[in-house]
Amino acid sequence: MTPSVKYLKEAKFKEPMVVIPLRQYEALIEHMEDLEDSFAVRERADEKNIPWAQVKKDIKKKLSKK
Repeated sequence: MTPSVKYLKEAKFKEPMVVIPLRQYEALIEHMEDLEDSFAVRERADEKNIPWAQVKKDIKKKLSKK
């Protein structure tokens, strides 16, 4: 299936525009979000891990102070 991509160049706009089908746009956005997630994971790869039990304990402690 060939995507129906349209390129538009109008005098009133400085830059050309691209029109793509909604499903293709949504897939593109999802892919970009996945890339952002993988970059975030790589940036934090060397950080110290906190055990889940400690996280739960810290949350309960913060909630009990309110």
